[in-house]
Amino acid sequence: MNFTPPLQLNEQTLEALHSSGHILVGVSGGRDSIALITLLSKLANCYPIVCHVNHSLRPEADAEEIFVKNYAHHLGLPFVSKKIDVTTYAKEHKLATEEAARILRQDLFFHWAREFNTNIVALAHHRNDQAETALLHLCRGSSGIRAMTPVSLWANGLTVIRPLLNQSRSDITAWLSSQNIPWVDDTSNDSSDYTRNALRHQILPQLDSIFARDVSITLSRSANLAHVSRTALTQALEHLNLLDPQGRLYLPTVMTFPAELRQAAIHWFLKNQNIPELSEEVVQRVLDILPPTGASRVSLPGGYLAIRKEKRLFVKKLL
Repeated sequence: MNFTPPLQLNEQTLEALHSSGHILVGVSGGRDSIALITLLSKLANCYPIVCHVNHSLRPEADAEEIFVKNYAHHLGLPFVSKKIDVTTYAKEHKLATEEAARILRQDLFFHWAREFNTNIVALAHHRNDQAETALLHLCRGSSGIRAMTPVSLWANGLTVIRPLLNQSRSDITAWLSSQNIPWVDDTSNDSSDYTRNALRHQILPQLDSIFARDVSITLSRSANLAHVSRTALTQALEHLNLLDPQGRLYLPTVMTFPAELRQAAIHWFLKNQNIPELSEEVVQRVLDILPPTGASRVSLPGGYLAIRKEKRLFVKKLL
């Protein structure tokens, strides 16, 4: 009989799991979330709440909701769910389906967080999801190789933890099978219509074949190293006291920097101003207005304006 090792939870998430009281756990019914909620149900001093979002996008969505509800009752855990109309919301706000679903999910988790007096959400992303995210950002070309972190923040202030981020999809499947734990397969994951699914079903398997190994390990490690470097650079910039008391960027200091550090400072400043779609081209447009002899303002994505005035740089929202 083959021995299947137990799934290991990410160490960076353990403190939150043991000390946060109630934890909202996103459970779709797929193998990853079923593995996560099963593990958390057995963890000492951890009080998970099974949270299911019915996106109303597929015929089997209602059956999946019932499956998750029954499994929550089997584990003896509280269960909450809500049906959302992603299609209508996407049309009304002119959004892609995936983006609309993300916004509605985060709003719903914020509501549940207030109801259960918590700010922790646990999600079942794993190493293969990490590799897909890293490739997605790399191929889009605007932010280098980026991926998810074990602990992060949503814009609504909730802390998101990913306890299975070091585990592979195959590890999770093997463990569930060894424990005779059921799950449901999301048929939308079999489609190549979505970019992420094309990466999952076509590109990454080809890369595994070409390099004769699991490239998700390398991609995940590279993304983590890049995250460490970005974090260190951000911390260094924050210690340079580049902002004046009004939060404007003080240009005499920035203009003494080497070109690469100057670019990093502008990117850091714009990111802190919540400029959307922050690409290298956007950063370069702002760099072009820094010299005092040229233009003093430039438009930014999201209806913002970058303005140089009195040796300061600031961002203004257009009406």
